[in-house]
Amino acid sequence: MKLSTLKYNLRNYPLLMSLLFVSILLLVSSCTSGLYGRLQWSDQTLDLFESSRIIANHTYYYYGPEMQPDAIMAIDNKYVLAPSLWKQIDLTSYQLNQWMERIDNRYHYRYERYRGAEIIDYHGNRIGAWYSRSHWTVIRQGQEDNEVVIFTPNTLKFYQRYGDNSEFGYK
Repeated sequence: MKLSTLKYNLRNYPLLMSLLFVSILLLVSSCTSGLYGRLQWSDQTLDLFESSRIIANHTYYYYGPEMQPDAIMAIDNKYVLAPSLWKQIDLTSYQLNQWMERIDNRYHYRYERYRGAEIIDYHGNRIGAWYSRSHWTVIRQGQEDNEVVIFTPNTLKFYQRYGDNSEFGYK
């Protein structure tokens, strides 16, 4: 069958074209939907971390060097973090203050600044707090209803784009 004949035949069937369009639209939307959460930027969360206040009933995790983490997050104890590269820590106000002194966000460039965010699940519920210079991550529901999967920041990409990355073997 010639392509020109196919085009001509489809023009004669507007219902068929409409169904084809709706099918493609549903296919694309089903691929992008899911049980994914988001980060919701918050100056209050930024202030919470930078004033070294510990959130009650939350478990703390960090990613990166223990002396100056690339990311810190607090997950509400109603939720369980799926096994990952995040390191759990029994964080104290003193330790958080030490991290904040090393990070010293006031003197960072725009793309290096740490930001605070609420971690929101796919229902729109707050499940924790985020503090990182990486301004995105993947948040999704785990195997159980109260399990959450949060990817570690892609710090290698950050260093490749904005900073000296020779320590990672890249020039």
